[in-house]
Amino acid sequence: MRKYLIVFIIFISGCSMSGVSLNKQIEDSIAFVSLQPIIDVRNNNSPLYSYYLPRNVGKRSSNQLAATFVTYDEEVVLSLDIASIIMTRFYRVQLAGQLRPLYGTQNALVNKNFSLKDSVGSTSDYRIVVLPFLDNHYMVYVQNQAFLISALIPKTKIQPVLTDMLIILRSAKSKSNDIVNLFSNKVVVDYNRISKELIQFIAPESGTIVDMIKLITGDFNFDENLPDDYFNDIIELPEEETEEEGVENVE
Repeated sequence: MRKYLIVFIIFISGCSMSGVSLNKQIEDSIAFVSLQPIIDVRNNNSPLYSYYLPRNVGKRSSNQLAATFVTYDEEVVLSLDIASIIMTRFYRVQLAGQLRPLYGTQNALVNKNFSLKDSVGSTSDYRIVVLPFLDNHYMVYVQNQAFLISALIPKTKIQPVLTDMLIILRSAKSKSNDIVNLFSNKVVVDYNRISKELIQFIAPESGTIVDMIKLITGDFNFDENLPDDYFNDIIELPEEETEEEGVENVE
């Protein structure tokens, strides 16, 4: 009798979670993370970025531009958004502080902008995009001005997986000056330098590869006839110290 009761409780719990609306799960995740203490320790570092990885999240692999994790048996990918970083540096007037648009999100079930405080107390902009997939799964993307984190998640796990995604993304820091110096010559991106590593992690549907091509070909419809003084007047952003005691370095 006890065995049947346990099975019934599990069944009811699963039905309850699946009955929670997609928007409600997203709102609850954002609300939960926004109330958590800001984490200013990043326990994983690479030459171009660093981030805090919660203890319940396992790291599967990483390279100079991206890292993959496993949480609640689902794979999550964090990647530097090279296109966004370069656009923010060279097209800041046109972007007007807004996040760059993601490619292929016209049929999104959710396309929501929100803000969270970062490790230095400043408010940063975020966007979450949820696209329908097969068998009650969703493609979930969350972006800010420097990173894109994505996962293919079943409906019943949206809230816990998204919560971990937001915690990681909120803590992530990029070395913007080094990235711009490495991957651009003003507005020209060395696409061959990064495409091989990037494609290993990022699905074309994320728009990252498409946006890199657009940035090179000039299809962003930005005015590239900017005066030289525009580039000469660019103030490099201060880099944060990321080497900390007991911190794991990522090659």
